[in-house]
Amino acid sequence: MRRFALILLFGLFGPALPVHAATTGWSEVHGGAVRLIATGPMEDGRYLAGLEFVLEPGWHTYWRYPGEAGVPPQITLAGSENVRDIEVLYPAPERYSDGFSESIVYHDGIVLPIRIVPEDPGRQVRFSIEVLFGVCKDICVPGDAALSLDLAPDTETDSLAERLIARDLEAVPGAAKGGALEITGVALSGPNDSLRIEAKVPADGTPDLFAAGPAGSYIGLPKLVDRTGEKAVWRLSTNGLASDDGDRTLRLVLTSGDVAVELLETIPPDWLN
Repeated sequence: MRRFALILLFGLFGPALPVHAATTGWSEVHGGAVRLIATGPMEDGRYLAGLEFVLEPGWHTYWRYPGEAGVPPQITLAGSENVRDIEVLYPAPERYSDGFSESIVYHDGIVLPIRIVPEDPGRQVRFSIEVLFGVCKDICVPGDAALSLDLAPDTETDSLAERLIARDLEAVPGAAKGGALEITGVALSGPNDSLRIEAKVPADGTPDLFAAGPAGSYIGLPKLVDRTGEKAVWRLSTNGLASDDGDRTLRLVLTSGDVAVELLETIPPDWLN
């Protein structure tokens, strides 16, 4: 609550203060606010920015796929200049049930890190996006924002933005490396068109599994059906799973505590109804 109050206070009095070039103002909706931030100078030929959401207590927004209900962030370039490519990264989410449906969400606050590749690294980048999103508590509120930043090789480092982006960049799941957390098998199994997903998990952890299909997919959340020591098994219905010529990937994110790993599984024809 204190963090959100300070943000609103800054939003009210911000125009009287110096505005850092690598941070936009807040765009507020009922239950939360969103802004665009960036670390500053280019590294490895790319800029690192972030779409930061802050939410009032009890409110949530959604992962790349919302689950059984919700509105995921929909991010589009809108008037960007000298931008060749962007990659939006999603930190590991959490499961939320309202008693009627299960969703995949973020609470409190989250930064979606964004990697920006310029067309010409020697020229200034005008990074402009439009984002549609939803925030929910007892009601769901749609939000939209148009946000822009100017970035250049000599842009001053924003230390606060750098820390915020680095914090949630660490929570972005990566490929498993043979540790205590790993998805070990994915196969179509049973008469009900469901996937059996097996994983190695810490014996003392509380694992969870999330899934996102290609655009146009409307799948549920994986259901934990067995947990014995360091082995866990989930079932995921393939009903609603879609694919297109450009994307045949099922994205699986396995979490336990603060650790998350990701497996990208190619969807074979027999998984599709």
